[in-house]
Amino acid sequence: MNDQHEPGDDDEGIEPQPGDEISYQTFGEHFIHHLVTVPRLQAELESALQETIAGSADALPNDLLVVSYHFEPGDLHLDRRVSEEAEIGFTLRLTGQLTLTVKVMGVPVSLPMDVEVQVAIDVRTFAPLTIRLEPQRVRSRNVRVTTQMPRELRALPTRLLDRVNPLAIAVRDNIVRQVNARLERDDLTEAATIDVLALAESAFGTNA
Repeated sequence: MNDQHEPGDDDEGIEPQPGDEISYQTFGEHFIHHLVTVPRLQAELESALQETIAGSADALPNDLLVVSYHFEPGDLHLDRRVSEEAEIGFTLRLTGQLTLTVKVMGVPVSLPMDVEVQVAIDVRTFAPLTIRLEPQRVRSRNVRVTTQMPRELRALPTRLLDRVNPLAIAVRDNIVRQVNARLERDDLTEAATIDVLALAESAFGTNA
């Protein structure tokens, strides 16, 4: 992950440099971004995408067979958003390429798909110093799957192309199911609740 959009400290979106003085609000946003949101949710989303095609195979025509699939993560972006439920809201956007190897008429053909998943995250705070991330359920409009039609497939008869095209919809629908299943797991909910005071006491060896 090498292109993370980080919340800035002014209206121009310029990211403060190490040592620059920032507002308390921006400090809080940086804390959530760098120490909480990205590392705790990124792995779950990538793992879910690795498994997406498993549930989509049933949507394939009989003369198409998925031999293998591979997800290559791309960029991860974290953007501010306005939330009606929480003071701080972000949209986590994960992009990548999901490549399927499909057998068409007995011949294996690679079928790359560009994928973008957007997860809205509310950040809620509780006394004395607890942060809880609340990812919102993903809907079809939050997932974009675009098929890159390779030359081998473009040369196929129209009747076969018409069978390949709906695969992107099947993959998108299964991504929605997989991501939501991950976000609802108890262990992720527990990991998304951070007792900052307990962490500080553990680090400094003190008790309240």
